[in-house]
Amino acid sequence: MAGAHKIVIPELQIIYRDVFVMVYFYKMLHFWLEEEGFLDPFKTHEYMESEYIQRQLTNKEYHIFWKTEKNPIDSSYYKYHLDIDMRVILMSDVEVIKNGRKVKAQKGEMQVKINPWIEVDMGKGWETHPILKYISSYFRRRLYKREMELHKKELYRDAYRLQAVIKKYLEMKSFLPEIEVYHEKWELIGPYG
Repeated sequence: MAGAHKIVIPELQIIYRDVFVMVYFYKMLHFWLEEEGFLDPFKTHEYMESEYIQRQLTNKEYHIFWKTEKNPIDSSYYKYHLDIDMRVILMSDVEVIKNGRKVKAQKGEMQVKINPWIEVDMGKGWETHPILKYISSYFRRRLYKREMELHKKELYRDAYRLQAVIKKYLEMKSFLPEIEVYHEKWELIGPYG
């Protein structure tokens, strides 16, 4: 990213302490990112994880870090990034009764951090040009400021929608209007758990 500039947008965070199904939460999050056009840097759906750590002492601990990016339709000057940091601690397997059936699930504390940021001048055309490199900061601060603010709002809106989807899936209160979730919390569990 030498030459390109990074615009950081405030981080969003979710902390959840209760029963959940880790596999389905993971899949739901992956499906949402894929549906919204956030891909890994290789433009596939397979390499979003840049870090995956699992430890098991008496309880399980997970640390999963995803790096995703998306190119806005109307600009080659910007690239949106959503970095997702999931940490699960004190996770243990439990059985719960849901709709009259025993279901295998997990209980623990999950923390999800969503870090949105924008990469500006990703082609590095301005910073490497012999004349334009002197006016690029002025251009960004003055002439391109309105468009930059629109892109910041759009990415922040995407990050807020992701936070709302996660909260809806985990049955937490959200400050956004009702949104559609691909799967309900217990929907994907088959008749035999």
